[in-house]
Amino acid sequence: MTYRPPYFRMDDRSTLLELIARHPFASLIGTDSNGITITHMPLFAVQTQETVRLQGHIARANVQWRTTGQRVVATFTVANHYISPSWYPSKQHDPRTVPTWDYVAVHARGSVRFIHDRVWLRDLVARSSEIQERSVGGSWSIDDAPPDYLESQLRGIVGVELDVEDLSGIFKLNQNHPPENVACVVDALVALGTPGATALASWMKDART
Repeated sequence: MTYRPPYFRMDDRSTLLELIARHPFASLIGTDSNGITITHMPLFAVQTQETVRLQGHIARANVQWRTTGQRVVATFTVANHYISPSWYPSKQHDPRTVPTWDYVAVHARGSVRFIHDRVWLRDLVARSSEIQERSVGGSWSIDDAPPDYLESQLRGIVGVELDVEDLSGIFKLNQNHPPENVACVVDALVALGTPGATALASWMKDART
């Protein structure tokens, strides 16, 4: 299990699934006879009222699919940034402070299946491509590829389906600091102006409301 102090916990399923939809790139972590296996890949949620499944695909050359039925964890990092103690007003009267790293992350745990069915794989590629093409304003469709070429590509992948048994979030956003510290951290991140700093500042602002 992941260490989650009470003030950093997020367990609302709808919020976590929305984050996965917006940030689908994950690390799929499992074990086999040789030790730990990790694959970086996009995973897309399919849900009903009672179940959540994450679906994606990996290269057939990837050995991770050879251990089916294993329990795995998929981690999604939404935002993160280094936090300097020099940004805390409280440091002026209390030097007992250290740097930290704030972040927003989602963890999904459960059992994984690896799927070889060509119809299932074609449907997965079609659905996931449609979702991502919409997100970038693209227009590519699976039907744009020549059938023989598409078939050769499908032969080179294996489907991944994770039955989610536990879905949890960690929103580490300086909730354990006084409001004036958080406000100054937000200002410092905004002043940096980098994509990572700006994204985390937005999360910290939302956490204060």
